[in-house]
Amino acid sequence: MKIQNRIVLIFTVLTAGIILSLSIFLYIFTSGSIAASFYHRLEVRAKIVGHAALQKDKSQTSIYYDIKEKHLGDLPDEQHWIIWKNDTKKADSLKKKLPLPQTFYDEIIRKQPARFSKNDTSYVGMNIIESGENIIVLSSAVDLYGLEEMENLKSLLVTGFLISLLFVITFGKLFSIQIFSPIRRIIRNVKGISAHNLNQRLSVDSNKDEISDLATTFNDMLDRLEITFDIQNNFVSNASHEFKTPLTIISGESQINLSDSGLSEQVRESFRTIFREAEKMEHLTNSMLSLAQTGFDGKKEKWEALRIDELMFSVKETSDKIMPGNAVEINFDELPENEQKLVINGNETLLKAAFSNIVLNSCKYSDNKPVLIKIKADENHVIVEITDQGIGIPDREMSQIFVPFFRASNTGKYKGYGIGLPLANNIIKLHQGNIVVDSKVGVGTRFIIYLPTEV
Repeated sequence: MKIQNRIVLIFTVLTAGIILSLSIFLYIFTSGSIAASFYHRLEVRAKIVGHAALQKDKSQTSIYYDIKEKHLGDLPDEQHWIIWKNDTKKADSLKKKLPLPQTFYDEIIRKQPARFSKNDTSYVGMNIIESGENIIVLSSAVDLYGLEEMENLKSLLVTGFLISLLFVITFGKLFSIQIFSPIRRIIRNVKGISAHNLNQRLSVDSNKDEISDLATTFNDMLDRLEITFDIQNNFVSNASHEFKTPLTIISGESQINLSDSGLSEQVRESFRTIFREAEKMEHLTNSMLSLAQTGFDGKKEKWEALRIDELMFSVKETSDKIMPGNAVEINFDELPENEQKLVINGNETLLKAAFSNIVLNSCKYSDNKPVLIKIKADENHVIVEITDQGIGIPDREMSQIFVPFFRASNTGKYKGYGIGLPLANNIIKLHQGNIVVDSKVGVGTRFIIYLPTEV
């Protein structure tokens, strides 16, 4: 998950948690407030009923009920029970009839108002004392208005939570886009920097914030890289001339001296050795220079659209010239129907060198046994498989085959410098591709090269 999306998610979760907590608190507080108000209203009615029951003058009783009816009214499902002193039979009957806990009756015994609620029905109980008489009044009713209010409040809170969540996500997304805009700009600029435009720098804002520090750090790194690449470029350019000149002189002088018929056989053999070693040194130097060049600049020549099948024909011709007795075969059975999938963007010279190195290695380390080249494609890549029947690569050494000058432990009888595969790997990477190697000692090796297509 991208950091931008992660920040939006965290911001949304935290904000939603705060809103939800406030909504729950508001709901519980309102619920308690409504319940307390309803208990109070029910207790007022219970007191009126109790005092009316204690009036010996029945005309006074009717006054209490008139006040209740005119000024208070009845509550939904309102009921009242009166327990006179020492009327234990009725008390026991009500205990069995009403779903009230013992703590409710204990509070009444302690002459405290008792409250209890179950299944939307509220119960109150209290002692009423007047003119030396003491009675217990139990009252119950359903707070339909309160229930409706709580249902409305619940709907309002849920709707408000969902709407606020939508706003939080929207504004969080806009906020994160604004915050990460400078970072995306840096990413775009960095992606556009390569070995050919190392002089390009990132723009640094005057805000003096962390983003500006990051851009400045990138620019400092690019300064160091540009200096390093210039040094390497100058070294390669100078070495290509300075190394070749003395090696050419050594080879030429050796050949001239070998043409002298008056030399002894011992001296002649010495000159042959000098000539052979000079040729080896020249080949090694050229290989090292090629490896260094691909390490920092593989695009000196023009890049163009290339067909991989035509390129492999050219590799085959090169292999036939260098190793005439080879058994290289190109298999076209799995070519894609869409020929555009065979087209890649690349440098023909470099790619030819890369594939030639792999094919010639396969021929050399298989003692010219059959080498099969297969071309196919998937949605985004053209795939070249090069399979030989050679000596294979030990498993423990597979991770080092692309390290310059490394040679597997079972290649002692074959000449080489350990540069061909690293050079091929560098070239393939320059073309945004990669190489997968599958090998088994004594069976052979398969190189699978993936290159992005133009489709």
